[in-house]
Amino acid sequence: MVQAGYEESRKISYFQVDGNRLMTPAALLSDLQEAAINHSDVLGYSVEYLTQKQAGWAVLNWHLEVGRMPKLGETITIQTWCEKCRRMQAIRCFSVLDEKNEVILKGISRWIFMDLEKRKPTNISEEMVLRYHSGQDSAIPGEKFLMPKEGEGVAAVIRSLEITRRDMDTNGHANNVKYLEWAMDDVPDEIYDKMQLVDVRIVYRKECVRGAEIGIKTYIKMTDQGREVLTFITDKEQAVLAEVATLWG
Repeated sequence: MVQAGYEESRKISYFQVDGNRLMTPAALLSDLQEAAINHSDVLGYSVEYLTQKQAGWAVLNWHLEVGRMPKLGETITIQTWCEKCRRMQAIRCFSVLDEKNEVILKGISRWIFMDLEKRKPTNISEEMVLRYHSGQDSAIPGEKFLMPKEGEGVAAVIRSLEITRRDMDTNGHANNVKYLEWAMDDVPDEIYDKMQLVDVRIVYRKECVRGAEIGIKTYIKMTDQGREVLTFITDKEQAVLAEVATLWG
């Protein structure tokens, strides 16, 4: 087990895979999120505890470096630890190992601690800092959570949708995994089915609540590393709620 961190193993289920029998990116992100929640639970900060305190964690950024996606029936091990925890923010890292104990994914995320009643960031208590902070090395050293440049040319896909009950989480806004799920829906089949996902970057800029109408614009371009798919999720006033960038090689 990771020292000062948390580890759990799970078998990839049928409902988590796509037509290629590979775990979907949204299902993978959901499992990482679940491991983070379970780690907090072990530390004494369960969802129930935080709800009583009208507090909770909201993710600001994800960056995943993907060696390969897990397969149907495969058992993976997720390791997670808090690299930094101070003031209002925490940096949480991840490693995903296969049955041969080889790392198939490295991930890093940035979270902010929220006062849910005021809908504003609030300071993390010293007790929480001591429990969360591990002092371990980063999964992706030097991470700056930078995003690619804005979409260029004409968008390949433009659509809209309404946020419904199924999109919501306990913090009262659309769960962070949903944004990746929406973005994946607009990745062309010739990319999704024939290329390998190698990198995922997400930034969340504004929360999205039930009943909101959102717009989704997706741009595709060639890079030296492969095909980059960049998705902008906006509100009715065209303010950016989130950006999702995936790289396929």
